Amino acid sequence: MTSNEPPSAAAQDPSGLPTGIGPGVRPWVAARAGVEEAEVGFRVLSVGRSNLTFTVTLDGADRWVLRRPPLGHQGGSAHDVSREGRIMAALGPTSVPVPTILEIVDDPTVLEVPFVFQDHCDGFPIHEPADLELIPASGSVAGSMRSMVDALAEIHRVDIDAVGLGDLRRPGGFVERQLRRWLGQYEAITTRDIPVIREAQAALSREIPPETVTGLVHGDVKPNNMLFDRTSGEVQAVVDWELSSVGDVVTDLGYLLAMMFVPIEYTGIWTPTVEEGGLTAEQVTARYAELTGQDTSRVPYYAAFAAWKLACIREGVYTRLKQGRMGDLDLDPEETGAGVEPLAAYALDILRSGRI
Repeated sequence: MTSNEPPSAAAQDPSGLPTGIGPGVRPWVAARAGVEEAEVGFRVLSVGRSNLTFTVTLDGADRWVLRRPPLGHQGGSAHDVSREGRIMAALGPTSVPVPTILEIVDDPTVLEVPFVFQDHCDGFPIHEPADLELIPASGSVAGSMRSMVDALAEIHRVDIDAVGLGDLRRPGGFVERQLRRWLGQYEAITTRDIPVIREAQAALSREIPPETVTGLVHGDVKPNNMLFDRTSGEVQAVVDWELSSVGDVVTDLGYLLAMMFVPIEYTGIWTPTVEEGGLTAEQVTARYAELTGQDTSRVPYYAAFAAWKLACIREGVYTRLKQGRMGDLDLDPEETGAGVEPLAAYALDILRSGRI
């Protein structure tokens, strides 16, 4: 799960650096920027529950962002920051709003794991009700949500071959492959048995719709993975690309709808409600269909798939929290773990009812 969390005090190792920032990083940043080491600082930026993200400061001012895999990461595409950085760099010249990638570093003398070094973006995520107050008077909650749908449409317009991402295609059906992948990830990391995870996976596997359009899939689209402009309220940058892939693009719409309209007690993710000025599921779907021309008739299936996938991700977060491998994120392991089973069960309910 890669949603924003409220800032927490950063644990520090004996060197005084936040956990996850090794002693080689400060001199590397200083040399790259041509500044003194004492001018470079770090603080935890609560942007992800998986890949760890830090703001890099210069004389106390936010200047860059460093993103690295979680502590104890043993490999695998889910936390492959080099791949994530490559995708964002490829999108730089396109109309998709992304932060500027400055360098992808794989040098154990700097840090024991690869990391992405990028420009800091001054936008704000929408993670909790108080964030709505950051939307400027010239904008609106509905306008920001429409801008998010617009950004999603831009992602799905990308010609993956033209930007050099065509090699990310994989043989076989996308959803079928994803169902196998996430069940495998769940089975590899879980320390407990949750039968409804496998039950939902089997049901989803039996009802896979025909693929719509193959393109770039973000994989984790929601308001707290967007940075909204402080002057317009529109999306300034789409972040957290660690779950991105090439496949059936409408899965992204299903995921967004699940995050926005599956009850918060199941997802643990707050998004603006209609009463708070947000959009309805019908408005989100209609705007996306208008912008892309995609067939959205099977969106409930994709929302069910998304809820199930989130349950698998949440189980991974729970396990890593229990093992102390989530850096400085201030999350309750038991609360996180308790939401896995009901979320998978809700995915089954969506699939059977055809309603989000």
